[in-house]
Amino acid sequence: MAKVARRANEVKGLTATQRQVAEARCAEAGERLTPARLTAYAELLSSNRPLSAYELIARLEKREKRKIAPLTVYRHLDFLIRVGLVHRLESKQTYLPCDHPEHAHESQYLLCSSCGRADELESKQLVNLLDKLTDQQGFVPVNSVVEVTGLCSECKQLTAD
Repeated sequence: MAKVARRANEVKGLTATQRQVAEARCAEAGERLTPARLTAYAELLSSNRPLSAYELIARLEKREKRKIAPLTVYRHLDFLIRVGLVHRLESKQTYLPCDHPEHAHESQYLLCSSCGRADELESKQLVNLLDKLTDQQGFVPVNSVVEVTGLCSECKQLTAD
């Protein structure tokens, strides 16, 4: 166990706080945070945009200097989503770290169609409205995804100039 903890502490790209939050989320879920899962999480954190699974594989292979099976990375991603550290953008089939991993929540995203930026929002009012609307229809949602595509403030400014 000490060997695993030592390897987890050596993961580049993670701050001590990010590692502590990840460990706490996994402990709450009764899950084990392996060094490989932590490395995948760190790689997503180091990206300035959402990554596809295959982009993540390429980055991990470069970091690890070895081939990594796609199924392994998909399992890491499923795990990271399950414990609330990562979100999947359905429309783009990409993954990004949660901006608020310290607590469970529903997320909404503003997606820039120009630069690829994804800004996470957390609106209890929107979640409550969706709950009310689905209740009125007698509908039981399993998953709710809200993604708004447009231009971020920086790209909007560039097009205005």
